[in-house]
Amino acid sequence: MRINPKLFVIANGAEPVDVQEFDGRKIEVFMMEPYPQVKEEFINKGKFAVWSSVDGVNYRLFIEDGYYNELKPLYSQAINKIWVDFWDTCETISRKMSRYVILPVTVVAVGGCIGFSFIDKVGIYLMIAVVVIAFVAMLFCNRLTRKKIFDANAASVELIKKSLGGAKAFDDMLERQKNYMDSYYDSLYPEEEEELEEDSAEELPASQAEEVEVVEETVEKEVVEEAEKNE
Repeated sequence: MRINPKLFVIANGAEPVDVQEFDGRKIEVFMMEPYPQVKEEFINKGKFAVWSSVDGVNYRLFIEDGYYNELKPLYSQAINKIWVDFWDTCETISRKMSRYVILPVTVVAVGGCIGFSFIDKVGIYLMIAVVVIAFVAMLFCNRLTRKKIFDANAASVELIKKSLGGAKAFDDMLERQKNYMDSYYDSLYPEEEEELEEDSAEELPASQAEEVEVVEETVEKEVVEEAEKNE
C-alpha cells in the first residue's frame, strides 16, 4: 500500500536506527530530528510518528526522538507487523470494491446513458434515473468499504492489546503517549502559557473591584445573591 510516497525518498542514503524484516517486507525506522521539515510539518498536525511506503513492501517510519524512546514498545516488530497487515487488508478491500462493484456500476451507468440517449422523449428521464441509481450504489459501496476498514482496524487494535500484555498495559501506554505529547507542546509554547497566566492575574483585581462596587450600589436581594455566586 502506498503511504506518503514523497516522504519515503527523503531518507534515501540515510542510516536507520532500526530495521525490521518479516514476510518479505522491510521496515526502516528513522528519527525526525535530522529532517526538520518533516518534524515541523507533522508534529504541527499532532503526528509524532509517520509511515511511508512506495510499494507496500518497503516501509519507512519517521518518529520524533523523545516520543520513540518513551513509547518504543508501540513500534516493536510484532506491532509494526500488525499495522502492515492492516494496510494490506485495507488495500485488498479497496481493490475488491473497485474491481467487483465500482467499475461494473460505472460501466453499466455509462453504457445505459449512451443507450438511452438515442430514445426520444423518455430517454433523458431514463438517463437521470441511471445516474441516480449509480450514485446511490457508489454511496452504499463507500459506506460498506469504510465499515469493513473500521472493523479491520478494531481487530488490529485488539491484536495490539494482546501483544502488549492486555487492555491495562495498552491503556497505560496510551496514557504515557498523552502525557508525553502534552509535555512536548507545553515546552514548545511556554511563552504563550506565561502570557495567559499574566493576563488572568491582571484581570482578577479589576473583576473583584467591580463586584464590590455592585454590592455597594444596590441592596436588592437578587443582585447580592448573583455577586456571591461570582465570588
